[in-house]
Amino acid sequence: MFSGYHFFDYKGNLAQAGYNGQDYSGGGRTIYLILSIVLIVALIILFRKAKREQIRTYLKVLGIGMIVMYLTKTTWESVHDIASGQGFNTGILPFDTCSIVMWAALLAGFGKGKLEKAGACWLATGGIVGGISNLLFLQALKYYPFFTFSAFYSMLWHFLMVFTGVLLLVTNYVELKFSSVIYAFALHMAISLFVIPYDYITGQDFMLYLNAGGAPLLEGIAEKFNAAGMRWLTTLMMIAAYFGLFAFLIYLARGIKALIRCIGKKKA
Repeated sequence: MFSGYHFFDYKGNLAQAGYNGQDYSGGGRTIYLILSIVLIVALIILFRKAKREQIRTYLKVLGIGMIVMYLTKTTWESVHDIASGQGFNTGILPFDTCSIVMWAALLAGFGKGKLEKAGACWLATGGIVGGISNLLFLQALKYYPFFTFSAFYSMLWHFLMVFTGVLLLVTNYVELKFSSVIYAFALHMAISLFVIPYDYITGQDFMLYLNAGGAPLLEGIAEKFNAAGMRWLTTLMMIAAYFGLFAFLIYLARGIKALIRCIGKKKA
C-alpha cells in the first residue's frame, strides 16, 4: 500500500516499475471498505431528514460533478495512452454499469416526470449494486497502487454511488414499490440496447453482457455458456441478474423499514 509510487503515476510506468496489482489483495482495500461504511452511515444519519428539493439540488451537482470527474480522468489517462504509443483505450468509454450513474443523476436532478423517476430509481438500485461491487472488489487496484490518483478517483466514484442510492432510499425519495424496480430497469435496458450490440461487435464486456467478467458465481456459468457457443445465454443471465438485484434491494429496504417500525412500536 505504501509503495513509494508517485500520486499521478501512469499504469504503464507502474507496470515497468514492478507493480502488478499487489494492493488489490492488500490492506488498503479493507481500510477503504471500513471507512466507506462508517462514513456512509454517518452521512446518512446527518442527512436523513433532507427535504426533496435539497436532494434534487444534490443530484444536479452530482450529475455535473461526475461528468467533470470522468472527463478529467479519461483525458489524463488518454494522454498517457496515446503518448506511450498505445492509442486511445476504448475500455474507458462510459459504457459500463458504473458509468450509468452520470446519466441517472442528470435525469434525477434535471428531468421531469417519468425520466426523473427512472434516474432516481436507478440510483437507488443499480447505483448501489455497482458501488458495492467496487467497495468489495476495487478493480482499479489491479492497475494502480492505493495511493494514486486513479485509485482515489475510483474510490470516490463508487463511494458516491452507494451513498446516493442509500440516501434516496432512507429519505423515501424513491418509493419502495415494485414500480420503482420497473423504472430503474427501464433505464438500464434503454442503455443496454446500445451496449449489448457494441459488446458483440467489438468483443468488449461492458455491463458484463459478454463474459460476466468479475461477477461472483456468474462468471463461471458464463464460461460454460460461451464454451458451448451460447454466449446469448450469458447476456440473458446478466439481464435477469440485474433485474433480480434491483428488486432485491427495493424489497430489502422495505423489509428493513418495516422491522424498524415494528421495533419502534414495541418500545413505545
